[in-house]
Amino acid sequence: MFTIGTSSDVLRHLPLKKAIEVVSSHGFDGIELWMGHITGSGLASQEIKSLLAESGLSYQIHADVRDINLTSINPGIRKESVRQTFETIDYAKELGASLITLHPGRMSSSKDRAEDLWPAQIESFKKIAAYSEQAGLKIGVENMEKRPKEFVLTVEEVSRLIDEVGSPSLGLTLDLAHCHSIGDVGTFVEEIRVPIFNVHISQASKSNMHLPFNTEAEDRINFGPVLEKLSRKYDGMLINESYEYDNEIGTLTLAGQVLSDLTENYLTTTSNSIY
Repeated sequence: MFTIGTSSDVLRHLPLKKAIEVVSSHGFDGIELWMGHITGSGLASQEIKSLLAESGLSYQIHADVRDINLTSINPGIRKESVRQTFETIDYAKELGASLITLHPGRMSSSKDRAEDLWPAQIESFKKIAAYSEQAGLKIGVENMEKRPKEFVLTVEEVSRLIDEVGSPSLGLTLDLAHCHSIGDVGTFVEEIRVPIFNVHISQASKSNMHLPFNTEAEDRINFGPVLEKLSRKYDGMLINESYEYDNEIGTLTLAGQVLSDLTENYLTTTSNSIY
């Protein structure tokens, strides 16, 4: 059965301590801590570990994505991106987390050709996977949304990365909103043949990601059939990423209510569901 969690990034306006308290008080089972939130908090790892223990939340880490690019055509940036990922693995181990979500590398320029960057992508992830194996952690590489410079979007592309690295520590962080940007979400889920380590969930239109669950977008996701298909391959946590500026708490509250309903009723959700 699915459990429900939320990204700390949807409460990015709050200090990390307060964000953890809010997530716990809203009935979520877990929290995905963004490294940017952690490093900006000024809190030591033991302080954060104590806060999480008091909250009763399970927890995982989302690696920082700001100015990080594991396939940068600048070798120095690529090397630094791998080094910072190693630091995140070390931190996660110290904190007691067992899972890290990581974005794949992307093109540095619109003039780049994706195929030219695949060797660097595989090389970076082989290093990261080997390091995570030694640390006893899992890495979930996220399928990305349709936007300029991304080239790991489809089932085929994310499978290529995971298969070619060939490490038991590397699997998929499935972002359902990102799937929606390139095609039918249910079909994407059906076609997955690699291990799913983590799932991100939020509403979306074809052009806008991570919308609140009460969006009126006509091309929003119908989650009932999607979760029924997902349940055949995954029974872990669904991490909320719905966000609305200046209505963060209200959006989080709604997400908790909707995800609770969905996880209890996904097998019988009708095709005209607004969720």
